[in-house]
Amino acid sequence: MLAAPTWKFNRHWLAHATFQANTQPFFPYEAYHVNRPLVRGRLLQGYLAYTTSGSNRSVTVKAGQIATAFGDFSRRYSDTDNPLIGAPQPYGSYLLVRPDELPCTNFDLQHQQTVHPNISAYHCAPWESYSYGVLPVTPYGVFGGEVDVNYRDLDARFQLTNSNPSNPKSVLASDQSLQWAGGAGYTFFHRLRVGVSAFMGNWLDGKAAKQVRECCRRKRYCACGKGIDVQYRSGRLAVTGEWMRLHYNYPGFIHSPSVTYAYAETKVNLHPRWYVAGRAGTQRHGHVLADVNAAGHEHALIDRTLDPSTPTFQPNKLAVEVGVGYRPTRRLLMKASQQWVRRAEAFGPKDHVFLLQLVATLPDVWKASSR
Repeated sequence: MLAAPTWKFNRHWLAHATFQANTQPFFPYEAYHVNRPLVRGRLLQGYLAYTTSGSNRSVTVKAGQIATAFGDFSRRYSDTDNPLIGAPQPYGSYLLVRPDELPCTNFDLQHQQTVHPNISAYHCAPWESYSYGVLPVTPYGVFGGEVDVNYRDLDARFQLTNSNPSNPKSVLASDQSLQWAGGAGYTFFHRLRVGVSAFMGNWLDGKAAKQVRECCRRKRYCACGKGIDVQYRSGRLAVTGEWMRLHYNYPGFIHSPSVTYAYAETKVNLHPRWYVAGRAGTQRHGHVLADVNAAGHEHALIDRTLDPSTPTFQPNKLAVEVGVGYRPTRRLLMKASQQWVRRAEAFGPKDHVFLLQLVATLPDVWKASSR
């Protein structure tokens, strides 16, 4: 269930919230979660905004929980706008890196898919704990402020937040730090829009942040990303695509983990009630290399075979989803889709999923007041 109330105080000021409730597991990337509550509710967005506009231009200032300015999909995250059911890989599948613990070997990052698929566990500390990793770009919002500017065919946005889209934090969480994200786009011929975006900021927390403060106070270990997005619409055809490269920096590594995502999505309206859609995407992991001279890596000085380095720190992935949508009425949307995920090395459970979804839009409720 998704509720998105908006209260307009006057022509400049408004308050908006987007609330989501779902049973679990509902999203494909949560299929391996255990010990989760049966029903979960969360605030996706909740902000106060001031907007002003003129001929061919507008400015909007927001403060609160807002969609990240990085990427494209998170800004249009809605079941009514998404022609398929699943999300593109950077927004809908976990990357097996951890912000709360530090790896000390190449093996920590490379062995995960073979030893315990779909779970992240580092062995640098004397204990071993498990995590599902991070969603590279959260669709659930970050806390901060944003300025949006539109001038003719140019649009731009800039944010200052308390955390980054790979490790979002609440306003009451520890290890918050000032972060930034931004993006801009230009629309050509009223059909083709090309955009760019980026983000940067500290991403470590918990024990990992404490270890970094104790050993590397003058250095910043950040998560950062850059991306390009494209949207094209003409008649019955709509095409969307993104490319992004993300880095997750750890102390003690010459080459820290990095991952590159790319996907293309197409929707074709066959009839006012029917459409077909498809999406293909890749997830390609970089090369990691531990610094054998760093603390915690002494074993590698003795025998390099104990800490080999493979071309990619995790198996690369190819994901394909195809689906169909049908609108029996203006307020109902029925979807069916099939998703396939292929790894370069296949370990663990299969990620092939058949999905059904019914989206019901309730009538808008307007209430105006005047003095």
